Amino acid sequence: MPNDATVPYEENPTHMIIWLDVSIGDPSRYQHLKKAFSSKSDPKHETPVELVDADYDEILRVEGPLPIDFEGVYFLLAAFTNIESCINCFAQNQDKRIFFITSGSLGRDAVPIIIERFKETFTDPVTDEPYMSIYVFCHDISLQIHQALDYRDYIQIFNFDADLLSRMIRDIGDYFLTESKRLLDESPPNNAAAYHRLSWTKELYYRYTKMEKVSMKKELGEVDQLLEDVEEELRSSSDEDD
Repeated sequence: MPNDATVPYEENPTHMIIWLDVSIGDPSRYQHLKKAFSSKSDPKHETPVELVDADYDEILRVEGPLPIDFEGVYFLLAAFTNIESCINCFAQNQDKRIFFITSGSLGRDAVPIIIERFKETFTDPVTDEPYMSIYVFCHDISLQIHQALDYRDYIQIFNFDADLLSRMIRDIGDYFLTESKRLLDESPPNNAAAYHRLSWTKELYYRYTKMEKVSMKKELGEVDQLLEDVEEELRSSSDEDD
């Protein structure tokens, strides 16, 4: 693995999660759930919080406010209870790749507005293909199908938090892999930035395999090969500079 001399800086991930939900958006509620989503989707977090642990049920039963302590974690999640604040967050973070979670009820009004105003946020700038990175989190999927049909190129629907989290982790990993390949295609290749994104991809893919109990041997093999190639290029560049 390259040392500090060959990888001169370490970037912060440029993605974030925006969550719109009357209950989950309340700062005093569902803090463990939000902490799990934030840390699990952050590839730089060395000890991500598990979605379910021994005191999870008790945490969700607490009605009063709980102190929020993210232990210095770079917080990648912003949660809101109303559409206006959510839209303001989109407007202030147009430089980021946003993964948007919404409840079914608020999403009915929010999704059309957000797609109209921030369509580029959900569109690949190179291929012009839509990103399926709007996640509707609801109790009954059948009630959301009609809404989703109008935005089927952008929406995925879930009724279980673990399924949503694992899918989003995979999607974020795929995003970093695509970004790394494009950085390597630049002239000259941006090897340092590509290295970080490949490392993030590998970490997120590992988390996905653990959550879903599936193999990603082919995908991880591709990432490992790219990392090996980039490391060799970085070593060569470092030797030339010495």
